[in-house]
Amino acid sequence: MIEQIAPIFLFVLIGYLFKIFKEDISSALIEFVIYFSLPALALSKIRTLEFNDRVLKVIIISYVAMFLAFLISLLIGKALKLSKKDLATFMVVSIFGNTSFVGFSYIESLYSMKEVVYALIYDQLGSFIALLTFGVVIISWGGGKKEGFKKDVLKQIFLSPPLFAIVVAIYFHGTSFPPYLEGILDKLQATLIPLVTIIVGMKLELKALRYYFRENVIALFIKMILVPFLVLVLMDMSIDMTQIWAKVTLLEVAMPPMTMATVFAIKGGLNKDLAINTLALGIIVSFFSIAVWNILIS
Repeated sequence: MIEQIAPIFLFVLIGYLFKIFKEDISSALIEFVIYFSLPALALSKIRTLEFNDRVLKVIIISYVAMFLAFLISLLIGKALKLSKKDLATFMVVSIFGNTSFVGFSYIESLYSMKEVVYALIYDQLGSFIALLTFGVVIISWGGGKKEGFKKDVLKQIFLSPPLFAIVVAIYFHGTSFPPYLEGILDKLQATLIPLVTIIVGMKLELKALRYYFRENVIALFIKMILVPFLVLVLMDMSIDMTQIWAKVTLLEVAMPPMTMATVFAIKGGLNKDLAINTLALGIIVSFFSIAVWNILIS
């Protein structure tokens, strides 16, 4: 297990140290991943994916998990007597998981690049769409929506290269591309895991972790422990948990808070410190929690 997690820790550390001693180039790296690495993965894997009930179950489980997180975080946030802005932030970081940048890294390390396709489906057809619809409603309600926020969201929806690549991949499902094109896709998708893990390192903000520590811990408990446990109980009733796709899906449920959700929360006028701190602490906790979850389901 240590050998599998170690590369993730190393790449995160490289990204963090590069930011500290050189500069934060995560924005440029994110653009490359969104426009090249992720579409290449979608075109390569989904084009050959067998569309069966497993794919549908991955999508359904993603929405069940987010719905449970919504209900629990709303009730606990109300009990904590959080302000409207803090409650919306608390809910956003509790509901939406880092199922792409962090998720892809863990799935590739613990299983293989082949299984990352299920993480891609969970992320793009589950987490991403939910964030751009239901998530935007929560952020707008809590933050009073800053000028240009809705316009940015609409651009994310209609100009998303990964989503467009998924549509193209479905259209060409079962089609073999020329060898040179397959080679290009293989090389581009090979950049995905190192880049997204380094990006995570560059997004870490360790110096601010002391703020809103109580809210951080409770949100992470909901997102990374309580909801995955409830989902595991539900899955175990009807799904054979020895299947790799089921294990991948459960690990995606257990991922720390989403980077993009944090960005949207800040743009939408929510509590910046609470959002960033939960994101950073969640990445650190995931080195231990994801390893434990993987042991439990194995």
